[in-house]
Amino acid sequence: MNQDNIIKFVVENATRGLGYNLIEFNDSCMGIISPWVLIKQEDMGISRCIIFCNEEYENIDDYWIKLNLKDYSNTDYLNVLKIVFTQNEERANIKIHNIIQGQSMNNLQMQGYIFLDMNVGKVLYYTSGNEELVSIIGYYLNEYNMKEKNISTKNNRPILTYILIGINIFMYIITALLSGNIIDSNINVLVFLGAKVNPLIQSGEYYRLLTCTFLHGGIIHLGLNMYALYALGPSIESIYGRWKYILIYIISGITSSILSYFLSDSISIGASGAIFGLLGAYLIIAFKLKDQVGKNFVSNIISVIFVNLIIGFSVANVDNFGHIGGLIGGVIVSALVWK
Repeated sequence: MNQDNIIKFVVENATRGLGYNLIEFNDSCMGIISPWVLIKQEDMGISRCIIFCNEEYENIDDYWIKLNLKDYSNTDYLNVLKIVFTQNEERANIKIHNIIQGQSMNNLQMQGYIFLDMNVGKVLYYTSGNEELVSIIGYYLNEYNMKEKNISTKNNRPILTYILIGINIFMYIITALLSGNIIDSNINVLVFLGAKVNPLIQSGEYYRLLTCTFLHGGIIHLGLNMYALYALGPSIESIYGRWKYILIYIISGITSSILSYFLSDSISIGASGAIFGLLGAYLIIAFKLKDQVGKNFVSNIISVIFVNLIIGFSVANVDNFGHIGGLIGGVIVSALVWK
């Protein structure tokens, strides 16, 4: 496993998605393995920087880091997060033990760590508050382990994901033309095109349980769902294969609509139920391969699902029963088709 590739992946995602700025150090000290440093201003006069090092790096060198970063930080305090790459799990565990002991004595409350075992490709330990970065790293390690175990299909292009995105966009174009509005969809048009409407389903229009998953109420609704599909779909398609992937997606969409039908009288549309099914598939992958991707990856996926459900219950006009139904369907189907 190439540590430079992991560093590059973390840098790209931290700068694009987490608001970090990238700077380069010309100097070096014991244990630093990359000249790249990430820095971000946070609340309450605190900035955070991320360095990449091995277990030889000592906390006393944090002063050197802070001294060299003073021109890049607009705050009074700089918190140093160490992403530690280790080849020696025994030595790393000793250091982790010392870190935990230090934290219990309130000596290292502001220290941050993520330990990576490069021999087996997993996260050994991380301090709380760094879940977003651990998820990024876990995603990379998961992809790497999938390729190592030849789980990926021969053709890694996510053709079905692109097709699904294309269908959703095509249906939105039709909706926008009939609505006469590209920003928001007309509810009557959505009903005409196949939205989930309980009385119409009761009268025999069962196709609405599926067609509603390809309709969206506005350009923002479409954009958010298609971004999520683009982020989750390729990995699921690669790991499970195309036909199992489409089976997971379609059945998750239908189970989403079914639970919504029984528990909600509201008109419902959107791909989010099927996308929650893909999160369910990720959960099955995390459990099945927990020895390769690490237990932290399992907890991170559960956290992502939990947070998204909480957001759904906090926002008006969101079909939360549809989300739960899609998640349940995704978990069940993904477990059944796992080889």
